Amino acid sequence: MEEFPQNLRALNDLGAIRQSLGDAAGAEEAFLRALEIDPAREDTRGNLALALCVQEKWTEAREQLNKLLAVNQTDSRLWALLARVEKNMGNLGAAVEYLDRCLLINPDQPEVREIRDNMAKEAARAPQNRPAAKMPFVLMCCQRSLEYFAMQLCDELEKKAIVKRVVGSNLGEFHWPVRSAETVWIEWGSDLAAELTKHPQLLDGKRVILRMHSYEILNGMCAKVNYGRVDDVIFVTNYMRELFERKFPNRLENTRVHVIHNGIDLAKYPFIPGKSGRKIAFVARIEAKKDPMLLLQAFTFLLHRHPEVELHAAGAPDNNRYYLSMPDFLNKNNLAGSAHFYGHQNNIPKFLADKDFIICTSPFESQGVGLLEAMHRGLRPLIYSFPGAETLYPQAWLWKNLDELEALMLNGPNPEECRDFVAKFYSMERQADNFIKILTGTEEIVEPAPASLWPSASDSPGSHAAADHL
Repeated sequence: MEEFPQNLRALNDLGAIRQSLGDAAGAEEAFLRALEIDPAREDTRGNLALALCVQEKWTEAREQLNKLLAVNQTDSRLWALLARVEKNMGNLGAAVEYLDRCLLINPDQPEVREIRDNMAKEAARAPQNRPAAKMPFVLMCCQRSLEYFAMQLCDELEKKAIVKRVVGSNLGEFHWPVRSAETVWIEWGSDLAAELTKHPQLLDGKRVILRMHSYEILNGMCAKVNYGRVDDVIFVTNYMRELFERKFPNRLENTRVHVIHNGIDLAKYPFIPGKSGRKIAFVARIEAKKDPMLLLQAFTFLLHRHPEVELHAAGAPDNNRYYLSMPDFLNKNNLAGSAHFYGHQNNIPKFLADKDFIICTSPFESQGVGLLEAMHRGLRPLIYSFPGAETLYPQAWLWKNLDELEALMLNGPNPEECRDFVAKFYSMERQADNFIKILTGTEEIVEPAPASLWPSASDSPGSHAAADHL
């Protein structure tokens, strides 16, 4: 490790050795270092969960196991370990349920079956007024590859609720968990939502919450959902609610409608003060919906006026056309020394650490979670005024043309103001608190447009002293 500190296999082996020697804390440290380098290593994450269990860090262990089960629900050992966690947290009913899943995958486990039966008897004798029974319970169902936003919210919700997560590729993977749940949260108005809500009996007697973002509204997929089986619909912005109601009028007449903005994990993107350089970050897959050619045009415009400007883009091209067109544009405009493309980055907080601005050239965003993460890190926003952006961000932080982009770069909001704005309106804690209110009540929750509540909302782009400077 001294010679090759980034060696993943050595880090994992070091953790395993420490674990075998009884040093669970040291094992945890090694596994965490390995996961910082490659968060996708399932074996290392499983070892980390076990090390956390040995230290009786049950909440942290549950979080790691849920992340594993989000991508692999066929390993009976994971369900058994999660059952152990829930039992030690006082949730005997959940523990029995997870042992049932374990036995469903691998029935030939007589010792597990005995533990399960004894635990079920203990759960039946347990007082019904224990604290865990008062916590709201929700089953989160999400189509595979769409779980990113839901997983972050689930991590925060688990501080105040019992959350079970199911991520799958076909309807059959959801049947068993849905049948055993009273409250079902369906993430995205996608094909999964359509299949679940059109099933003749699966949702009978259950409260159903559907959360929608943008792509399913834009492409019309959400029109397939049977809203007669949905009790609550959550939109992530007021604009998306309005767009849905324009495209699909009268679909939600008998459904409670809520608006809860996406939140970000503030601790994951700690603020870095003193940013005063000219490094512009772009964080997104390089695809048509992000308008990468406008990005290059905008950067060229700024560079011709301010030679010190640099572009640093994290994200892999999603289209062969961009593999060809973007390098060609860079060469023809002599930008190769000023525009840097890094491909996909696993550690975005680290990538943003030395950058000064975050730019958005998308023709449309539902909200722009990546922008919020960067702003809380201390980066100043250069956000194209996409439809609805003026309700999410102060008008003075947006640009409609390249002249306004330059004015915003020179005299936009300071980093502290950006951090405070995100912390006030877009924290994951705020989002989870509102979600808990939905789980425990029946009142509609509609968050007001953050831009209307911010002191600089009345300003207009380029209205600061930068206009005189230009």
